[in-house]
Amino acid sequence: MRAKDVNMLSGPILKGLWAIAAPVMIMNVINSLFNIVDMTVLKAFDTTGMAVGSVGVCNALVSLATLFVSGLASGANVVIATYLGKREQDRVNRSVGTSIAVSLLTGLLFAAVGVSLAGTVLGWMNCPPELFAGAALYLRLYFAGIPAFMLYQFATSALRSCGDSRTPMVISISGAVVKICISMTMVAVFRMGVWGVALATILSWVVMAAWALICLVRAQGTVKLYAQHIRFYRPELPQILRIGLPAGLQMALTNLANVFITTAVNGFGAQAATGVSIANTYDGLLYNICAATALAVMPYVSQNVGAGNVRRADRSVWEGVALTAGIGIFFGLLSAFFAVPLSSTMSGDPVVIDYSRQKMIIISSTYFLCGINDIFSGALRGMGKSTYPAVTTLLFMCGFRIVWVYAIFPLFPNLTFLYLVWPISWLACILCALPIYFGTKHHLDSHYANRPLVPTHIKKAK
Repeated sequence: MRAKDVNMLSGPILKGLWAIAAPVMIMNVINSLFNIVDMTVLKAFDTTGMAVGSVGVCNALVSLATLFVSGLASGANVVIATYLGKREQDRVNRSVGTSIAVSLLTGLLFAAVGVSLAGTVLGWMNCPPELFAGAALYLRLYFAGIPAFMLYQFATSALRSCGDSRTPMVISISGAVVKICISMTMVAVFRMGVWGVALATILSWVVMAAWALICLVRAQGTVKLYAQHIRFYRPELPQILRIGLPAGLQMALTNLANVFITTAVNGFGAQAATGVSIANTYDGLLYNICAATALAVMPYVSQNVGAGNVRRADRSVWEGVALTAGIGIFFGLLSAFFAVPLSSTMSGDPVVIDYSRQKMIIISSTYFLCGINDIFSGALRGMGKSTYPAVTTLLFMCGFRIVWVYAIFPLFPNLTFLYLVWPISWLACILCALPIYFGTKHHLDSHYANRPLVPTHIKKAK
């Protein structure tokens, strides 16, 4: 076991969760701050006045794609972590190789579909005409580079399965530095606008994917990539897809509903679309803070369930809930309180700033609910029950939100009322997830009742 890996099978749980979550949180915050700087630079050197809105109007679609990839990669994390808990090193090696093979194939398929349908989907979203050309360009370039992003996500997901979140943090922050340097050069010096921002994103993904692969190949611990294992293995492939596809669909469905919400916002004009896109940037930062603990809880649950220690897995869930609630409430209230000055960094238009402020006050102050929901979703995935959170997401995060947009929102057609759908749907998902979680835990308690625990000593890979 390397010094930077976390032993999830013994020792203080909260300390272990924090050791995994803190680097993820730092990584996500720094990346989000770089994205804010990116948008600020774009605003400062944009000669058309439409570049920020063009990129921002793509946020829902970009988030849909990004979160689907992250959810799919979580299947690799769970499967690898489970075999680590069971101490089946050969299956760990095969799972890592299968994960990389999955990322390569699905990345190419994703790129082909995204590039070909970008303009069509923006049309469905009622994208303001003055923003359409820039948005279509950005979206096509984004999807052209998504194979590299997918490879990076799967590789770092494998690294996190053994508790190493510091390496992904270093890779991600370095990639963000590369991105901001290229973006500032292309936007500020060469005045390439949307094109420059998109190209900087792609190049940073390539750097991160290459670095993550090198780390996996050169790893000295239990999680390592061997060239001969980069292929589709059974039963590892079905296991990864059984966990990853529902998780990816769960995250995608959430953002599919957000696409419909964005469509409703776009009906209020370019100023509303730009204001909400600014709020989304800060809300994305807050989400990344709240979601970090869920990424720590999932491998904790997987490894301990694999080792037969259901009680410890359950404790990790509840300590994760407490950690997420504390962090989410603190930073959420800060974001809501400073909504106006934060929004003004990306726009000088008071109307745009007010649109941003409205959303940030409602969403930021309740975002801890989203984090808690992610904890239970991650815990269920770690227990091998990825379908259940996907179903609750379909019902409440997708179906309910669409009904709200098209049936309830027209009765009270103002954006403040529209935004209430987010905290209501988060709370509904939590209330639905609780009985599923307790039922799954009871089943696992019965399953492992008379079985000895797997030894907690981690053997170094040969």
